[in-house]
Amino acid sequence: MLKVGWCDHCNVPILDGLNCGICGNLSRPLSFAKTELKPIFDEEASLYKAAISRTGVSNTLIPDGLFFYNVMGEVVIDGQKVFRLSFDRVRQEFIPKFFKNFSKSVPLFKGSSLDLTMAANEQILLGKENDAITFLEKEIQKASQLPVAVSFSGGKDSAVALALTKLVTDNFDAIFLNTSVEFEETVNYVHEIVDLWRVNLIEAHPPHDFFQLCDKFGPPSKKMKWCCKTQKFGPQNLLINDYYPDGVFVVSGVRKNESNIRSKFSKVQRNKMIPKQLLAFPLLDWTALDVWLYLLWKKIPHNKMYDYGFTRIGCWACPEKSPRDSKLLETCRPGLHRKLSKTLTEFAVRMKLENPELWVQSGNWKSRKTKWIKTTVCKAFQPCSLPGEIIYTFENEVHLGRVLEFMKVFGKLSQKGPMSKIDSKNIEVVLIGRKMRAKFKNSSIFPVFEKQLTRALNCVGCGACVGVCDSGSMTIESGEIKISNKCSGCLQCVTANGIRMSCVSVNYGSEVLAVA
Repeated sequence: MLKVGWCDHCNVPILDGLNCGICGNLSRPLSFAKTELKPIFDEEASLYKAAISRTGVSNTLIPDGLFFYNVMGEVVIDGQKVFRLSFDRVRQEFIPKFFKNFSKSVPLFKGSSLDLTMAANEQILLGKENDAITFLEKEIQKASQLPVAVSFSGGKDSAVALALTKLVTDNFDAIFLNTSVEFEETVNYVHEIVDLWRVNLIEAHPPHDFFQLCDKFGPPSKKMKWCCKTQKFGPQNLLINDYYPDGVFVVSGVRKNESNIRSKFSKVQRNKMIPKQLLAFPLLDWTALDVWLYLLWKKIPHNKMYDYGFTRIGCWACPEKSPRDSKLLETCRPGLHRKLSKTLTEFAVRMKLENPELWVQSGNWKSRKTKWIKTTVCKAFQPCSLPGEIIYTFENEVHLGRVLEFMKVFGKLSQKGPMSKIDSKNIEVVLIGRKMRAKFKNSSIFPVFEKQLTRALNCVGCGACVGVCDSGSMTIESGEIKISNKCSGCLQCVTANGIRMSCVSVNYGSEVLAVA
């Protein structure tokens, strides 16, 4: 993949690293470890000026023209890395660190002209647009039996994906997953764009608010990212089951440069988390600067949260956010920052950490991995005279209905008076009152049964498991999982080998089944 270059004659970036579209000169390769450039807007420029002024350097160093922030933290002016804006966790402020080839007496920079930048790259952008259109036309035709939708997050990449899809067809929906931790500006932007372009919007909401689940599971971390399953995959599976029961062709703005995982993606593939989606990635080989210049070239409005310096939008409470983004949140949206800090501090106090405030402020919460204390929610014993059988006594009657519902994956339910019974070749389950007897005809079914019982007792109704059900027998009603008679007993929603995502209630819940 060609890297971004710089035309020193016209003082503009060149997207393909080859010849300038204005003067024809071969551009100079930018010798950066990774080139993912974002234009710096006025609000972000003010942040840099304030940080530079604190060092005694004149903030006139910042040009009036266009300059860029690179994903590696480098501020790029006139094609040169000038300084890196680092976040000092002790001082809790941004500190500019100049690269060695610059000093405090560095000459004034000009900045790039937006008009010249557009002119120098117009043919490159036109080529990228044509390639994307050709790709989408071909793939949409190949999947002509499926309806078309665009995954529209309110970010820059998905905005371009939406614009490109609209050049190919008007017969598509925009899908927006409102995770409950989206910026208000993001929600407004999504609605403004779909209204402007007259696109049908389907907006999904998770069954539970993010902060409600923080109370149950504790805040997510890089090692305990339950939030993606509950706030994204679950709602999207439910949405697709409702609107596209036979599947859907989804155009996404995913790019390889965003992460190591995404760098291995194919341009068309499926997601095991959301199996009814056929995904297409027209921007997979684009850089961030490709996306930004395309938006500016086409005069497509962008999410205003980028103006503050965020390189990615998404969930503002995400544990993957960098210290820089966390400080930007505190600076431009202090109310949201206080809400998150309060939740984190309360959790740290509940866990009896030595210094809760430092744990939050240092960002150590993002790497937590808690071993939950198991709480016994039912008692169990194995009669000596009945090998292969376990009798459970439930302490809380509120769990009984859900347990019975979850047991349907093992066989058909029959009821006679106060007795409910499931009998299959592997297991027999009988429930009377607050007691349940499980007889294991096949010893290998016991761990599967135990896991399903744990899920039943702790389910939060996120719906992440609903999408893995090929028979369509799982639904959510009033926040509760329901299993119909269509269940084939494949156990994909339970077993470790067949399941397409781990159950958050099993892995993160504070109440986990303990068998005595």
